[in-house]
Amino acid sequence: MRDAHRGDAGPIGEIWSAAVPYLVRTAARAAAEMHEDKTMRRRRWVGLDGEVVAGTATARPVSEHEVFLTVEVHPDHGSRGVGTALLAAAAAAHAGVDQMRAVSNGDPISLAFAVRNGFLPEAEERIGFVAPHLVGEAGPAPQGLRPVTLEALPDLRMLLETYNLAAGEDPSHGARRLTMYQLRSEWWDNPDNSPALSFGLIDDAAPRPVLAAFTSVEVDRERARAWTTMTATHPSYRGRALARWVEHRTLNAMADAGVTEAWIGNDTGDEAMLALNEQLGYVTATTSIRVARRVPA
Repeated sequence: MRDAHRGDAGPIGEIWSAAVPYLVRTAARAAAEMHEDKTMRRRRWVGLDGEVVAGTATARPVSEHEVFLTVEVHPDHGSRGVGTALLAAAAAAHAGVDQMRAVSNGDPISLAFAVRNGFLPEAEERIGFVAPHLVGEAGPAPQGLRPVTLEALPDLRMLLETYNLAAGEDPSHGARRLTMYQLRSEWWDNPDNSPALSFGLIDDAAPRPVLAAFTSVEVDRERARAWTTMTATHPSYRGRALARWVEHRTLNAMADAGVTEAWIGNDTGDEAMLALNEQLGYVTATTSIRVARRVPA
């Protein structure tokens, strides 16, 4: 086990893709994140099986008393102590915090590893899959609203406003309000972000243009895989099925771009979005579990 360096970006991307195959996290993203690790106060390690980079971990403070961890091991190198060593390193680097949080795959082996190391389940997310080419056409945009890709937004402050208003009502409590700097560094400038395939609806008739709804996706073009990072509706435009239209239109854009796998996650308590995605053709493929470990004083 050692600290990660820039040359590990390729292996880390491969580990990410193999360990959690529904997410979009490429080697380009790993390299970009490493460049920001110091600014984000994030530590990063790799675990070795012989000379092979077999696992990776990160630890980032989210408050004075809490750290968010990731620990991932390539399936070809499982059950060899790599994950345990990485978790121990991450925990030791933040020995003074009160709580650690992470996300576990929902399979029995992953969840057993989490529980064995003192992490208890807090909430569950259903991971849905659909092949975009099997989804019909979205049809015309809702009346009075202009469809636009997020790439073509005239002002990113529109995206920030709608995102932040929706984040405060996220049933999973996983979304948090962002500053413009955070939006750019953690989302917009991410190499996997695909604003050209992400659709929104603008109300030009409002006193100032408003992004009424949007869907944002990340795309791994090498693997033809996409992950929906956020679907949100401005509170003033709820009840008009706008979320369904932007998701539907984004799936059509994915199909046109040759994306063959579309993935999405929703909290099990978010019945409205689960129903919406079922209507679009998503089927539950797996689950992920948010877990937490309270560190004894």
